[in-house]
Amino acid sequence: MAGLLTLSVVLPCAFEYAFMERTARSVWEATPAERLKEIVIVDDASDPPLEHFAAAELYKVRFIVHPKPLGLIGAKRTGGDAAVGDVIVFFDCHVKPDANYWIPFVKHLEANPRRVVVPVITELDVDKWQEVNRPRGGGMSKCYLTFDAQFKWTDDNTDFVPLMSGGLLAMRKTWWDELSGLDPEMRGWGGENIDQSLRIWRCGGEIVS
Repeated sequence: MAGLLTLSVVLPCAFEYAFMERTARSVWEATPAERLKEIVIVDDASDPPLEHFAAAELYKVRFIVHPKPLGLIGAKRTGGDAAVGDVIVFFDCHVKPDANYWIPFVKHLEANPRRVVVPVITELDVDKWQEVNRPRGGGMSKCYLTFDAQFKWTDDNTDFVPLMSGGLLAMRKTWWDELSGLDPEMRGWGGENIDQSLRIWRCGGEIVS
């Protein structure tokens, strides 16, 4: 299996008692064993702490616990910096990825190591743990920024994404390190997707959906 890109899936989790284990299991089930290097669960000072469930070792889960809350962006930065796989995949701690989610990630990142891949975001019925209302075509994943700093949705006939709509993405670990991850001064949700998108494009990278 030499030369295969391996994945570190980072799950920033704060008080996600109901969904953490189900998300980890879903990632493990959807990712081939030779591709999944680890699942990094970052517990952002949940009180009480997130429980280290029995199947964690089977699912290749590694826990990192913040003694004090650093916010969503701080948790993602911790997970990204700690990742040891060739590719970092950032998911929320309440997702069920498609069975073939990893294939376009790997394909795009093999073609261009400075590429960042944004998945299609769908709805999840958390009671049934099933995807619902999957959009036809590519769904909504593209945004842009106007000169008056308005953040708006867009769509076209290309794969390229001007600005990411959020923080679910896949990128090479080497590109993450070269870009210095996420801004250490950012804490809570909001704005990191703009900052990260601008740095990716201005530093010679590209974003695709």
